[in-house]
Amino acid sequence: DIQAELEHNQRIIADFGKQQGNASWQDGEFKAANGVKFLACGRGQSPRGLRDREARPDYIVIDDLDDDELCRNEKRVHDITDWVKEALFGALDVGRGRFIMVGNLISKNSVLANLTKTKGVHVSVIKAIDKNGEPVWREKWTKEEAQEYRDFVGYRAWEKEMMHNPIVDGTIFRADWIRYKKLPRLSKYEMLVCYTDPSFKSTTSNDYKACRLWGKIGKELHLIDCYVRQDTVSGMVRWLYDLYERTRDTAAVQFFMEANFMQDVILDEFDAEGKLRGYQLPIMPDKRKKPDKLQRIEAVSPLWERGFVFYNEKLKESPDMQTGIEQTLALERGSRIHDDAPDADEGAIWMLQRNSRQESFQPVFGKRPTAKNIW
Repeated sequence: DIQAELEHNQRIIADFGKQQGNASWQDGEFKAANGVKFLACGRGQSPRGLRDREARPDYIVIDDLDDDELCRNEKRVHDITDWVKEALFGALDVGRGRFIMVGNLISKNSVLANLTKTKGVHVSVIKAIDKNGEPVWREKWTKEEAQEYRDFVGYRAWEKEMMHNPIVDGTIFRADWIRYKKLPRLSKYEMLVCYTDPSFKSTTSNDYKACRLWGKIGKELHLIDCYVRQDTVSGMVRWLYDLYERTRDTAAVQFFMEANFMQDVILDEFDAEGKLRGYQLPIMPDKRKKPDKLQRIEAVSPLWERGFVFYNEKLKESPDMQTGIEQTLALERGSRIHDDAPDADEGAIWMLQRNSRQESFQPVFGKRPTAKNIW
């Protein structure tokens, strides 16, 4: 790219003169008229001893070194990291000069990830959108274009390619544990719970909010309806009121939200929507003292593995359902991914399990057994 600009960019030529030298102007290795030499190297190619007379390189740029295939091989990543630190950085004059690596953090097992952990390295992180969902490069694309891109590639690819947040599948949940089925009428369920996780940043549209309607029927737990969106609190509240109106004539749904979230800002939104509709949503606080979030979600994951959990087949292709599943599959310790959907799932399932327990022992009438006939 630099060679093409020096050779054909008329503005550069007008200001600085013709830069294409006569002595050395090969593709990928050339010297400009002012004496500055440029060299392009491939990944792993040896740059040892590189110099132009007495001058050694004083500016090295690494651009998009990582790729998906490389990141799947830990040894190759280790070897290329060594090449960057030893051969490539060693081409500078005892470290003097500028040494820059540009790229997307597509994997935690990558050369870029390794370099960001290196002492003395300054890391500049530029994400596609800011905390309010606005594109950082506003001259390039609009907020609507960013949303269209995200809708097409999906949550996981968006986080990996555009937000420097690589996600590894299957750390807690596995894709083959996700099962769909045609669900019965709401009146058939023993208990119905809609649990809401509105997220801490209640006014930030970039944060996910999750509402999950679960039902228990026999040993099975069914995800009947769901809302997982980057939306405002008012948008979430409207969805909950709509759900209540869709279900109140056929079944009794219990609405819960973690007590810590039931603050004035959120309750004001419920109150305002209730005044418009003429009634208040009967939502209750979940006051239990919760252990670590990931521990709670891990504790219910065997229900998926053992085949007790099913998702509504009718909503299989809906963005809310797919976003929730992607968040569930992406869960792992130390990750910065959104976990609002699986957190709400755990809350609903805990309520269903607690309130619909069935005794499994058989009562025995007659003489109390003695120690002799017990053992």
